[in-house]
Amino acid sequence: MRAATAARRAASAAVLAVLLAAGCGEGSGKPSGEARSTSAAARHPATRAPGGQATSGTFNSGDIGWIQLMIAMDDQAVLLLGLVPGHSSDAGVEKWAKPVATACRGELARLRKLLARTGVPDTNPHEGHDMPGMVTEDELRTIGRAKGTAFDALFLAAMREHLDQAAKIAHSERSAGADPATRKLAASVERTSRTWRAGLP
Repeated sequence: MRAATAARRAASAAVLAVLLAAGCGEGSGKPSGEARSTSAAARHPATRAPGGQATSGTFNSGDIGWIQLMIAMDDQAVLLLGLVPGHSSDAGVEKWAKPVATACRGELARLRKLLARTGVPDTNPHEGHDMPGMVTEDELRTIGRAKGTAFDALFLAAMREHLDQAAKIAHSERSAGADPATRKLAASVERTSRTWRAGLP
């Protein structure tokens, strides 16, 4: 990886850490017990989304940040997984990728339902960002030009990074989030990401 890309990803990782910490008691200005509560929405006053819209009281900034980031990451991962047919020369890679692509699309549908509940528009605040675990447009073009074993190596490396980061931020959301349904999905994302990662060819 080039030094400039590594530097951008290190900076993005620092930003991500701050974003996830915003869902904790210290970062949100709420007592930690309240931030982690799964009680009625009345105990979570309505917050303001990044665009200024009022959101449902069950969500905190960590929930919203995680949902938006996972949608951005999964959107790119689906595009990457779609390259496997016709590019891979490894039957094991194709066998692994097919169910993962299906599950990833299902995960995206669940994430977008949660986003609709927050009142935040379905836009991508991470567009053009070189975030850890995010397959960039440049990377997609590079991988899409590869064939055979070269494609397989690039594809597996990108998916390995995606799954590692997905599990990491899902684990953080489970602690930092306030919305029960979002935290439940985060637990599922962490579990499946680790399972898929362990099964990489």
